[in-house]
Amino acid sequence: MPGKEKETIAHDAETWIERGDRAVKSEKWEESIELYRRAIEINPRHAFAYFKRGSSYISLEKWDQALADLNNAVVLNASFSFAYFKRGLVYAEMKYFKKSIEDFSKAIEINPDFVFAYYRRGYSYYVIRRHDKAIEDFTKALAYNPTYVLALFYRANSYFEKKNMEEAIADYTKVIDIDPKHEKAYLSRGIGYGSLGKYNEAIKDYTMAIQIDPDSIIAHNYRGLIYSKLKKFEEAIKDFEKVIDDNPKNVDAYNNLGIAYFALRDYDNSIRAYDKAINLSPSSYNLYYNRANAYYNSKKYLEAAMDYEKVIEMQPALAQAYFGKANSYANLDQYKEAFKDYTKALAINPKFIQAYIGRANVYMKMKYYKKAQEDFTLALEINPDYAQAYLNRGIAYRTEGKTDEAVDDFNEFLRLHKGKDSSTLQVRSWIRKMGYTPAN
Repeated sequence: MPGKEKETIAHDAETWIERGDRAVKSEKWEESIELYRRAIEINPRHAFAYFKRGSSYISLEKWDQALADLNNAVVLNASFSFAYFKRGLVYAEMKYFKKSIEDFSKAIEINPDFVFAYYRRGYSYYVIRRHDKAIEDFTKALAYNPTYVLALFYRANSYFEKKNMEEAIADYTKVIDIDPKHEKAYLSRGIGYGSLGKYNEAIKDYTMAIQIDPDSIIAHNYRGLIYSKLKKFEEAIKDFEKVIDDNPKNVDAYNNLGIAYFALRDYDNSIRAYDKAINLSPSSYNLYYNRANAYYNSKKYLEAAMDYEKVIEMQPALAQAYFGKANSYANLDQYKEAFKDYTKALAINPKFIQAYIGRANVYMKMKYYKKAQEDFTLALEINPDYAQAYLNRGIAYRTEGKTDEAVDDFNEFLRLHKGKDSSTLQVRSWIRKMGYTPAN
């Protein structure tokens, strides 16, 4: 082809590219694609035309078409670093992260100062949980631009995932210094502080996130959880109710609300919260277990026993459920049923001290004093400093007229308990009535 003809073709292709660029500036993506097509039709070996049309396809999220054009761009110009970068973006959107990393690496090989390529390669590593490699790339990007917020934020996230909380918090703090309205940085730093037990700092960060976005359900939820840890249950309830107002189908929020009311001994409201949670998630044994505990503490023992039974149907190896049901039956004076469930709990967990105590108390009610003494003894073999077991075994001995053994256990209770409450006064009175002097 004569040189003049080549020049004309190139000129005509450039004209269409310029028109396409003007369409891009106006975000007329479909129009730009047609204009770049005209350029490619005139000059099918124009790498930049394929690159630009591929970029317009990216703006329309038409990944397959974008990929085809960017493939052509790098075939026609193997040193086109930005085409490799854009193709890497497409691969990342298509979840082909190994390929995206390869393309970002090629872009960096061609242009070692390509800051965005370091960041995007780091992000791909982050998504596939190769956090050491991600941190390395984010750090390289930050060496070029120390105020690169995205690189700082995702390096912080990578440190967070590696449980390096101090480093994560330091990076979140840098993000906030640069952008004081960065809600996610406050949220993430709050989680970091919470994991380190720095609850007051966590509260401050969640509160800042809420000031930025008063409807931030994540911030309200996490702040509610921290308030619960700090035993500020009234404040926790307000946050959980805010979460529920925004999302009435949030099972965890109802559960957390129930836990907060339970801690305040407001068992009726606790039960109501668990009712709503169970209606939304009827296959969650934890919800039935929590509601059973609320029923039990509100002295609704039959309802408690039914919920514990539901838990057992779902989790037959959960010793605590058998124990709760046994306690419920014991309070209903159904001692044989209680005995069976204490025994099942102990078969699952032979070191379950409270189950030995519970079964021993049932033996006492059934006047099987020797059996009761045996269970109290088994509890003390597990924990020789368990004051309540000495008291209860002493009562069993006293009931059978075993005065010396009873006094020994009562004195051991006094030694371990050391309080001056009603139980201490009662024990001292019993010892004196048996003709002995209480231990100091």
